[in-house]
Amino acid sequence: MSKTVPRIYRRHLRSRSEPLLESRHRLTWRGFFVGSFLSFFLAIGAPYSNMVIKGAYVSADISTPGAIFVFVVLIGLLNLAFKAAARSKGAALAFAAALGAAWLSAYRPPGDVDVHSPGFIFSTFALICAFANVPLAWSGRSLALNRADLIMVYAMLAMVSAVCTMGLTELILPSLTAVFYYASPENQWREKLFPHFPERNILVDDGAGNALFFEGLSRPGQSIPYGAWVEPLAWWAVFLLALYVCMISIAVILRRQWMERERLSYPIAQAGLAMIRGEDERGLVNGFFKRPSVWMGMAIPLVAGSIRAMSNYNSSIPMVLMRLPIPYASGKVDFALTGFAYLIDTRISGSLWVFYLLGRMQKSLLATAGIKSEQVLEGVYDAPLVGYEGLGALLVLVAVVLWTARDHLKAVWLKAWGRAPHVDDRDEILSYRGAVTGALGGIAVMTAWLWIMGTPLWVSFFFVVLAMAIFIGITRIIAEAGLATLRTPVNAPDFVILGLGSSLVGPTGVFNLSMAYIWANQAVRCFAMATCTNALKLIEEMDSRSRRLVFAALILALLIGTLGSFWMIFHVAYRYGGVNLDIWFFNLGPAKIYDHAVRNLEPAGVYWPGMGFLFGGGGIMALLYLARQRLPWWPLHPIGFPIAAVDLMYHTITSVFIAWLIKVIVLRYGGVNLYRRTQGVFLGMIAGQMLTMGLWLIIDYFTGKTNNWVFAWV
Repeated sequence: MSKTVPRIYRRHLRSRSEPLLESRHRLTWRGFFVGSFLSFFLAIGAPYSNMVIKGAYVSADISTPGAIFVFVVLIGLLNLAFKAAARSKGAALAFAAALGAAWLSAYRPPGDVDVHSPGFIFSTFALICAFANVPLAWSGRSLALNRADLIMVYAMLAMVSAVCTMGLTELILPSLTAVFYYASPENQWREKLFPHFPERNILVDDGAGNALFFEGLSRPGQSIPYGAWVEPLAWWAVFLLALYVCMISIAVILRRQWMERERLSYPIAQAGLAMIRGEDERGLVNGFFKRPSVWMGMAIPLVAGSIRAMSNYNSSIPMVLMRLPIPYASGKVDFALTGFAYLIDTRISGSLWVFYLLGRMQKSLLATAGIKSEQVLEGVYDAPLVGYEGLGALLVLVAVVLWTARDHLKAVWLKAWGRAPHVDDRDEILSYRGAVTGALGGIAVMTAWLWIMGTPLWVSFFFVVLAMAIFIGITRIIAEAGLATLRTPVNAPDFVILGLGSSLVGPTGVFNLSMAYIWANQAVRCFAMATCTNALKLIEEMDSRSRRLVFAALILALLIGTLGSFWMIFHVAYRYGGVNLDIWFFNLGPAKIYDHAVRNLEPAGVYWPGMGFLFGGGGIMALLYLARQRLPWWPLHPIGFPIAAVDLMYHTITSVFIAWLIKVIVLRYGGVNLYRRTQGVFLGMIAGQMLTMGLWLIIDYFTGKTNNWVFAWV
């Protein structure tokens, strides 16, 4: 009897190796034009939404709600309008005239227009596009984007989300100024920290305690003291450029191993992929919006979220409580997290909640036995020792990931130095030589920067390498487990200062590493390596010639995202006063940095209890991987162990459990066919939650309503 591969499976294998895009779908100038503006709009809109409107955080974590919302508007409204207007000369002209009339009626008289307003900026962009579409339509073309353009735009929006609020800008600007404004005899910042400032000027002092930044300009015509910002931001620009180039380079180096060899699922990228695959130049409406299952899923968060939003306008409307009475968890139901979790393997999602329950049990046992720590760790507040255990497991995860990729990494290294001509890197956004140079160069620049600022050289190097290892570990969990709200159990500054001991670091080193909270603590909730890795999943659908342009687009997005959000934060802080904006970014967050530095200035040695739990966690993680490799019946995936005790899991585990339970039932009684049909519902839940958040931010913008949290942020 002959043995052959079934025809249907052969077609599946061919489709995996063939790019989705046809040869005519190349990147165009339209993609760069639209992508650059939408990146700028997200960069200014995200901080405006949580600082002025005080609404939902749209770029607080890896799910990038703001990016998905803007992308939904692009494919569902803008691209449709571009295509419809280009179908005839009259339609293009009428569309431009209608938008022009609406714009003039909305922004007259000109003297009353706030040019910083996101509404004004977006409507002006729409007007420019409408008039630009007229001559294009007359020549048989349009501004409509093809699939390659959409991939690049989505990648740019995701990268902007990594820097425009939680990831960087709303943390760094208040943190560089707060030490002078909030210094008081009670917190002792002036007495204990000022003598240990670096010799280089990396903090902002306008000579008046930065009162204008936190309280606003006091009289008309008063100018913003830009001069005080130039030198500090120039120093930080060097470090941050090295950081982001290093992150992107590492993502490029690992891309082929994770995507083509290990075939990770990338749940967070699936929503964007579904929208992009639905685009068809021959039709007006994107195919994503033609699926009834998608609309069923979108309706759930749209209805629930809108009722919650309206209840904030009218107290007679009952508030929809999205919580379930689940023990040992907050019971919070997040539609987007549930949608992402539905797309991952049930063995992974099941392992996540099993390890979470084991982590809760361990915390209870340690508390009962009186085993506790006086240290304060950002990732695991209630059981710092368990945090060290999680970090040990995370580092072993990174070691396993790198060991598994050893053949690929060797090939990358040899290709980088011209010793492996058979290795083809033309399908990467950056050559392997450029990626290796970017990774090593970034680590070298960051190490030198910290050393110049007064941190011991070996501490600087160890700290940077540790931080990159933590970023790789969290990125791997995100790519494989699809958790969009996640933090490391112990961040790099805490481990070096508290774990290894401040005696090894020195007072100035303690201050410098405490300032690293800006990019290595809360920023881990939304960082460039993870967003870049998800974006690289999208470029699998592009032809190799277009991919090299994506690297330039990502760097451009980072620049636009940083500068645009800086511009907006400067405007609203000096206009309204930072203390009247977001209390976390302008008060509590910076206070944590400087209180952490003051608390740890006293010399201390290695924290041996923490080291014991660190090595114990690493040993358990190694055994879990060994069991997974050697025991076919072993049910648990080790990826859930490092993050089992992280505080944020208390709020996310309910959504993971719901997705796991539904998927198990669907696969058990309906099989793979039913699972594929139900995927649209959960993709719709993801898009629907982001759409609801964005729509109500727009409504609140026009009505002046503030503090209208549609979906609670944790």
